This record gives sequence, structure tokens and C-alpha cells, in this order.
Amino acid sequence: MGQVSIRLNGYTYGVGCRNGEESHLHDMAQQVESWVQRARSFGGAPSEAKTLVMAALLMADEIHDLRRDLQAAEKKAEKAAKPPADVGAQARKERLLALAETAEHFIAQAEND
Repeated sequence: MGQVSIRLNGYTYGVGCRNGEESHLHDMAQQVESWVQRARSFGGAPSEAKTLVMAALLMADEIHDLRRDLQAAEKKAEKAAKPPADVGAQARKERLLALAETAEHFIAQAEND
């Protein structure tokens, strides 16, 4: 099992991952950091936990929209009597689930800080 140090909002976190997924985890951390910076841009000087919660909510909003769009596309495909999802849709679905798990992890960590 791999171990990666990621930096979010000025703090370093050690996160475990499967061997070979270290680069992917770094990429995800960069995405999360961009959401953290977006959350911080709303102003004020919220606590670390509030910043991470706001970033998680922003990510969850995007995930919600992506899931809604995916469901609409699947329904459209069913109506057209085609397979409901292609390989790309399955990959997007798995990516959304991974993002949701990441968001839940950061919320849990923020609650514990």
C-alpha cells in the first residue's frame, strides 16, 4: 500500500492508496486544492474545517449536476433502445463515486480537526 503526502489549504495530510495510484492521488489533491481556493475566495477568514466543508459542498454540487446529467443521458439512451451506458459512462460513474468518497473523507477529517 502506498502512502502519499498531499497539501491542502496549507496543511499536509498523509493519505494511503494502492501502489501505483500515487500520481492519481496527487492529481485529485490538486483538484481539491482548486476547490479549497475557490471556497476561500468567497471571503472572510473561516476556520480550516469550514473551508474544507465549503470546498466539499462545492464539489458535491458539481457531482450532483454530473450525476443528474448522466441519469438524463442514460434515460435518453434507453428511450433510443440503445445500451443504457457505454464504457465511458461507466468510467465517469466510477470517477464520480471516487470524488464523492474523497469529499466524504475530507468532511470527516475536517470534523475531527
